[in-house]
Amino acid sequence: MDVGQWLIDHRAEADRAEAVWLERLAEFDREGWWALDGQFSCATWLVWRTNMARSTAFEKLRVAHELARRPIVAEAFRTGGLSYSAVRAITRCMPTRSARRPMTPPNAAP
Repeated sequence: MDVGQWLIDHRAEADRAEAVWLERLAEFDREGWWALDGQFSCATWLVWRTNMARSTAFEKLRVAHELARRPIVAEAFRTGGLSYSAVRAITRCMPTRSARRPMTPPNAAP
């Protein structure tokens, strides 16, 4: 196998693993399991237990919770259709349906 193809294949594999990891992270945070280790937040737990930078911990949590609200994006990520970079961008730029204001036709009465 050539090195380029190996890199492509393993990047996709890493992204799929990241998708599953983020699903579990959202669950871990929702359930408050980080408090069992005496931490005050999931972000501080990640910094302590995984040696993750604080900013990275907050970003991973943000993306994890956004994926929980976006099942189509989460599924595309989990099956290798989207990279982590794409998921980060999507979750920053595109509001979830519940976050959008309802549209009213221009001629509708208030």
